[in-house]
Amino acid sequence: MKNSSFSWPLKILFLFCGMMLALFVVAMVIVLIFGLDATSVNSVITMSVLQNLVAFILPVVMLAIMNKRAEHMPLSHTMWMTKGPTLKSIALVVLVWIVAMPAMNYVVEWNQNIEFPSWLQRVEDALRDMEDLAADTTSELLNTESVGMMIFMVFVVGILTGMGEEIFFRAGLLGSMLHGKVNKHVAVWVVAIIFSAIHFQFFGFVPRVLLGAWLGYLLVWTGEVWTPIIAHALNNGSIVLVTFLANQGFVSDNFLETTGTGNHWMALGSAVATVLLLVVFMRKPVRTNNDLMT
Repeated sequence: MKNSSFSWPLKILFLFCGMMLALFVVAMVIVLIFGLDATSVNSVITMSVLQNLVAFILPVVMLAIMNKRAEHMPLSHTMWMTKGPTLKSIALVVLVWIVAMPAMNYVVEWNQNIEFPSWLQRVEDALRDMEDLAADTTSELLNTESVGMMIFMVFVVGILTGMGEEIFFRAGLLGSMLHGKVNKHVAVWVVAIIFSAIHFQFFGFVPRVLLGAWLGYLLVWTGEVWTPIIAHALNNGSIVLVTFLANQGFVSDNFLETTGTGNHWMALGSAVATVLLLVVFMRKPVRTNNDLMT
């Protein structure tokens, strides 16, 4: 990629300002449509759709248009969409999702059970109340009974959210830093921390940082955003599908969450196997460095 007229900090500032302005507009639209007490499933779905389209995808599209005008650069370069995913990258996504599940569940359980010192008890209570509210909203959103509604929620929660968040955080924020020649490891982890922090869920902060780092390294390894989108959609969509199957009595309610929890050796084996998978698959990038940065 050619050096842009815009520095990477300026690009990131533009993206964040665009996101915040868009979130304000989305909030106003939701209030106008559903009123001040917008807690229904329809309002949450509408807000999720608008948030992904307007607050996450649109700012990156606008940045791509700015880059096109300044450097005659195709929009697909800024959005990391010049190439599609490969079978190798998709295979890695699926294998890591399966193999890493016990280790990730172990980390999730550890993070959820963190206890604050007594003098911070009020802070902990407030954070847990926020977690409970988010969990109740998510549970109501995913509590589908029909196949049609389940498919629709896989699209909204899995595909659309995967696209929105990956285009903003990986193609937008991480991509701007990589094109600005920031060290790739620093960039991946900084964006992963931002990705987790912006969800405002302390008791899921660490596993979400790890997820964000994994998605970031997928962008670095493949040189395109489609593979992180697939990984994100798989992670979110599987929760919708398992919740539906649980409602039908085919699996337990906490089928995904309990695999590996409380079993130190299974979690350790999962972590080691995941690292080995990453070493085997990611020894060489799917794209060359020239492909990644041009």
